[in-house]
Amino acid sequence: MRRNFVYFSALLSFCLPINELKVIAQETSEKKPTIQLTQTLPKLDRSTEVVVGMYLIDFDDFNEQEESFTLDGYLFLNWRDERLAFNPSQTGGKHKTYNSGQIWTPNVSFLNIEGKREAAYKELKVKPDGTVSYKEKFTGQFNYELDLKEFPFDNQKIQIILTTLDDSKNIIFTVDKTKTGKSQDAFLAGWTIGEEQANVRTIKSDIEEAYFPEFVYEIDVFRYSKPYIWNIILPLLFIIGLSWTVFWSRSFESNTVIATSSLLSAIAFNIVVAEELPKVAYLTFINGFILIVYIFICLVVIYTVVKHRLDLEKQKERSLKIDRVARWLVPVMFAASNIGLLAFFLL
Repeated sequence: MRRNFVYFSALLSFCLPINELKVIAQETSEKKPTIQLTQTLPKLDRSTEVVVGMYLIDFDDFNEQEESFTLDGYLFLNWRDERLAFNPSQTGGKHKTYNSGQIWTPNVSFLNIEGKREAAYKELKVKPDGTVSYKEKFTGQFNYELDLKEFPFDNQKIQIILTTLDDSKNIIFTVDKTKTGKSQDAFLAGWTIGEEQANVRTIKSDIEEAYFPEFVYEIDVFRYSKPYIWNIILPLLFIIGLSWTVFWSRSFESNTVIATSSLLSAIAFNIVVAEELPKVAYLTFINGFILIVYIFICLVVIYTVVKHRLDLEKQKERSLKIDRVARWLVPVMFAASNIGLLAFFLL
């Protein structure tokens, strides 16, 4: 009896490792297809074409000081993975739905986004021929360098750049024109939204010998400039026009009051509207206009002092002659200065 028990124990210890190896081998064979579907490209012998589409839903914010904008949109990706092809008659459906991580998806990200994009939902479907459709509704804050030299008559071409960590030898982007566009209800306060366009390009890496594809979604926005004309430009024109009344007045006291009041009014007005002006390190059109107004008001102050000096020196005829010339020369010079400003910034 004892001998039989020993034989049974030896036989059991011999069989168990074999069974464990079979189980391990079975688990390895089951995991292998999953790893291939999630970590390897659909086509190892050639590039995988990823068709990209982007659709603007609406703008949430546009911050000129921080040079950033926040928007809601849809991201569409389409590619073909023949490993996922299936027979619809066997599955009873026209498509299969997967979760992220179950199959291979392009490793894409926004190049000019601040932080991470927030995805409201993601949808991943596969057609019988293996065509994969990815749809994502996202919200993100993007940065872009604004050119405000023509402010307040400027227009901007803001961009959203989508890229991938995969080399262009493995993945190429093409534009899905049917799914690229914008909502008719898209709104941006203070701006008019123009046309959108999309293109793809290939960028060389700065640190390695590699090229990466990029999808660029661009949309034109035009500033609504009328409020700046009514609230800034016209009031300053009234102030500078008032200062020119010294060319018709012979009273030094009145001319002094007019000239200094005009200068102080322009300074005070500039302080009030300063918050509405862009804080940039370069000269903008509106800054140039305000500077010209300051210069010509200062010239009026100097003119008033010079005219009074001539009157004290009994050179009234010369003073009157200067008045007659200044009445048309100063406005012409002011107009010419602003025409030059317009030509420099806007033409």
